[in-house]
Amino acid sequence: MEKILILGGSSNMGLATAKLAIERRYEVLIAGRNLEKLKRAQASLNGSVKIYQIDLQQDTQTIQLFKEVKGIDHIVVTVSMPSAASSISATDVTTAKQAFERFWMNYRVIHHARQYLPSNGSITLISGSSSKTPAKGYGVWGTMHGSIEALARNAALEIAPVRVNVVSPGGIGLQPHNQLLEHYGKTEDVAHMILSVIENPAITNAKIDVDSGERQGEWSGDKNRH
Repeated sequence: MEKILILGGSSNMGLATAKLAIERRYEVLIAGRNLEKLKRAQASLNGSVKIYQIDLQQDTQTIQLFKEVKGIDHIVVTVSMPSAASSISATDVTTAKQAFERFWMNYRVIHHARQYLPSNGSITLISGSSSKTPAKGYGVWGTMHGSIEALARNAALEIAPVRVNVVSPGGIGLQPHNQLLEHYGKTEDVAHMILSVIENPAITNAKIDVDSGERQGEWSGDKNRH
């Protein structure tokens, strides 16, 4: 049984990925900052996951987690970082740095985890559709998502044969925004793609969009349009 560690696995895309991975017979471990959220996630999964409290902004805690958790085959990073960041012109440097801490958490994971993964292991990161199709008012986020994708491209070369990929979701739980497809984004959409990337041994150095063609089409949630 292969073992998946989901960082940020107590809610949203991380929790959906944990649920699907359990259904596919993986051993699942989830980690995050908030112990109460971790316990609730564990209970919602009938106690079938191990939980670890960790602050990925801390090198010492990150290293300790990888030392403690033996035999990891795959790592999924679904961590988020609250921030009031918006457009580049409206966001001061301090607030932008707060948003970019999500990039550094991804960097920290790759930097420290590489020596604990097997040669056929993988790391899957999450970016966002604003890196591909920028929107006014989201400049900081689009830039940050793009930085995560650049990190993955370079890491895939430098830590090969460990595979490094990115899944890029569109808006989850938000009103659709000029999509090509008439589909409301769900966390399960992202979870299915994460598991597909993990399970395909030929995929590395890839960025896969799961965004229904956001900001490229005409559909914005009008269910009566034909």
